[in-house]
Amino acid sequence: MNYTEPKTEFPLDDIQNHQISTKVVLVDGHEPEVSLYFLKEAKKHGIPTLLDAGSVHRRTQLLLPEVNHLICSEKFAQDFTGESNAQLALDKLYHHNRSVIITCGEDGLIWKNELGNGELPAFSINAVDTTGAGDAFHGAFAACLVRQKTWEYSLKFSRAAAALCCTHLGGRSGLPTQEQVLAFLQNFPQNAEFD
Repeated sequence: MNYTEPKTEFPLDDIQNHQISTKVVLVDGHEPEVSLYFLKEAKKHGIPTLLDAGSVHRRTQLLLPEVNHLICSEKFAQDFTGESNAQLALDKLYHHNRSVIITCGEDGLIWKNELGNGELPAFSINAVDTTGAGDAFHGAFAACLVRQKTWEYSLKFSRAAAALCCTHLGGRSGLPTQEQVLAFLQNFPQNAEFD
């Protein structure tokens, strides 16, 4: 949902909940009141939720403890925790949310949840524009939640979507399709299990 009315937030009175059917809720802090509303509804119905946290502000801080998964930039992690070391920031963020992924650009990502913790490198690509890479990652991860994919699959698929996005100019024009992500992953022998 994108609400572009200047200097106002989406009015809660305009929500017609009976017309909304969803399998995942992805929020980014731009509409905190409506986001909180949907997060509460999602929790009632067991719908997974995630926060795209790019920078620290009141709205992302408000939403952070309300989501199932926190996916944040390294900048957010450092600014929120005061830690310059990403691993130390991850440990501190884990006290606020039990499923944390910190995306670190060309350095890949680190994660921690109740399954454990780990790090994964970025795919080696010829990047021409990083605009939209974070959005590609978040959208792909949300799609994996809908499809009830494993944690490992979700991280690989999302990393691949972000990498592919960086190979094109422009955020929206660079967003890959599922088929493009799967074809990209087939070029890596360790990813043969992708379908």
